[in-house]
Amino acid sequence: MTNNNQTRVVDRIKELVEALRVYINADGGDMEFVSYEDKILTLRILGACKGCAFVSVTFDDGVKRVFLTEFKDDIKDVKFI
Repeated sequence: MTNNNQTRVVDRIKELVEALRVYINADGGDMEFVSYEDKILTLRILGACKGCAFVSVTFDDGVKRVFLTEFKDDIKDVKFI
């Protein structure tokens, strides 16, 4: 991936993170962009989401699915830390 393309993908990822944060913030949680390397996106789970029983539903079934759908050619996996 060229540096310009990498930068565009990261910019689009950050825009989507910001758009999704609105919904996560509504329940006291948060997330932030950590890295994007070798088509792996890493996001940090913050706030109330860290101890929530529904974290896997919100992030694995929700956030991860959105990113894999929106970036099907650029992201092969989403990791949460």
